[in-house]
Amino acid sequence: MILVNRMLSGKMRGFVIKHKGIFMKAIIAFANSLTEPTRDNVIHPNTLKLLDFQDRFFEYEDNPGREELFRAVFRVLIAEYEHDPYYHYRFDWLLEQIVNSGWKPRPMGFPNKYWKEKPPYGGGYLVKYDNNISCK
Repeated sequence: MILVNRMLSGKMRGFVIKHKGIFMKAIIAFANSLTEPTRDNVIHPNTLKLLDFQDRFFEYEDNPGREELFRAVFRVLIAEYEHDPYYHYRFDWLLEQIVNSGWKPRPMGFPNKYWKEKPPYGGGYLVKYDNNISCK
């Protein structure tokens, strides 16, 4: 049985729903115990980019039932990236893998619920960054 069918049917569905709620509350509680990263208290250039991505994400996200969770996830990600080289460089590695792997972008028009991005959106592509290209 493929994962999506296993997670969304039978006994597993109730288990996932119950424990996902517990996990979400734990993430939010942990995030709320951290100092909020701001442009005034971070120093790494990529952390500033993550703050920009967060702001842009919340321009589009429109699900009040998940906003607290997404804010918590961003807070944890950005705080860990900023202060802990162990996670910082592993996250950089993961991003390199995504960009260099042929990762498929989101389909045209997705996400299609609780999302305020102006259409048309999605259906784009990922491009490798080239340090040797001049931006004059």
